Amino acid sequence: MFEKIIPKQRKMSTRVGGLLTLVGEAMFLFSILNFLMISRLQYYSEGDSYIRTVFPHYFLFLTGLSAIGFVAMWLVYVYVLPSKQRFSQEQAVKDNRSPMYDRILEVQDELAEMRKMMEELSKKVEKLSEKES
Repeated sequence: MFEKIIPKQRKMSTRVGGLLTLVGEAMFLFSILNFLMISRLQYYSEGDSYIRTVFPHYFLFLTGLSAIGFVAMWLVYVYVLPSKQRFSQEQAVKDNRSPMYDRILEVQDELAEMRKMMEELSKKVEKLSEKES
């Protein structure tokens, strides 16, 4: 049912993905700066003094926000990252999109052939050793 609704993905070069990865990695650094600036604005806002009554010092407020951030990171590490990783691996294997996966399948086939050859050789060696004794 979902195959009819979801459009087919296109095979693309790595340029778009690489650019988005670089921008995403750089934005993390800007997000830290934005977080610090916005937290100061919120803490010292004249219209909302509730935060200053709960957290008498800005560093306590920042520590509270950091604790929430660490809990969020833990949740992402435990639940979100494994799901994203599995999804991306399944996408890579779909429709022969992954040269690495194709190569792994080739290596598995070669290993299976080598195992068969080793079994045949070991049987021949056993037969030869029985004839000699």
